[in-house]
Amino acid sequence: MNYSILILAFAALILSDCADAPRENPLDPRSPHYQGNAAVTGKVYVLNQNTPVPQARITCLESGISVVTDSNGEYQFGNIDAGSITLVCSKENFVPDTQKTILETGSSRQISFGLNGSPYVISQKILTRKIDQYYPSPQYFVEVDASVSDPNGITDVDSVWFVVVDTLQYPMDYSPSAKLFQTTIFKYDIPTNTIQWLVGKPLTIHSKDRSKARGISSPFTITRIIENSATPTSPTPLNNDTTGSTPVLLWTPPAVTFSYTYTLAIARVDAGTKTVVWTYNGLNFFYEQIQFPGDGSGQTLPPGNYVWTISVVDEFGNYSRSKEASFVVK
Repeated sequence: MNYSILILAFAALILSDCADAPRENPLDPRSPHYQGNAAVTGKVYVLNQNTPVPQARITCLESGISVVTDSNGEYQFGNIDAGSITLVCSKENFVPDTQKTILETGSSRQISFGLNGSPYVISQKILTRKIDQYYPSPQYFVEVDASVSDPNGITDVDSVWFVVVDTLQYPMDYSPSAKLFQTTIFKYDIPTNTIQWLVGKPLTIHSKDRSKARGISSPFTITRIIENSATPTSPTPLNNDTTGSTPVLLWTPPAVTFSYTYTLAIARVDAGTKTVVWTYNGLNFFYEQIQFPGDGSGQTLPPGNYVWTISVVDEFGNYSRSKEASFVVK
């Protein structure tokens, strides 16, 4: 019997069984408990800030050992082999950073990482609008809002775009009051000259910071385009209506099957300039009339020329607005 063959086979069997075993042995170079002959400690922080980054992973490429930063952003490799090493620091929403160094036997080296955070989208929303008018034709557009942040602060966000099927890009402007990036896209800004073309298309928000790190949101879609609206019946320009200072507004409901509310608005017209003087939001769908001002405040309309509109608003915030109906307060 060839005992040397049996011994080799037995040794191979033992090694194969240990290949996937937990690496707790301090003599195993791939174990985080490996007792080598050099040490590395350090801290991970947000670039250009002193904010620590917890749960960042630092990996030594030569040994395959990795550790994770604590709540203070600190980490340590207790003992690793001396010589040339490459450390890679990474965390989700941050740009990875790599540092190389040479460790001498018995040395302790401090290596810290300043990570540049990639911008990311907290939320995004697209709402469709239809404005009916007598001339030239109904106006269609979409309003896009996005809340974008950056681990390095909002001032590090350089630019944000609304992107359609990865090809059409529309720049978004930041509104300090709303704290949102916003854009309005009219139908003539779209290749097909219709916002209906956007239905079902994958829509995303792309962002870039001052260090050119990029972020892309999860895809989102349009929920609905409302084609039908309510129709003002009194007062209307067809009757050349005049009213008192608290007019009763009447309308016919839209032919739709989804849940909705009404938004009403009155604008005063002076030398062709319109100024909104009253709005009423969230009126239940079963109403077909309301007397101004509708809230018991006692507000009245001074004599002058006015127009009023009524909008159908769905649960998502999409709306379709009626044509303007004019009247005169005597």
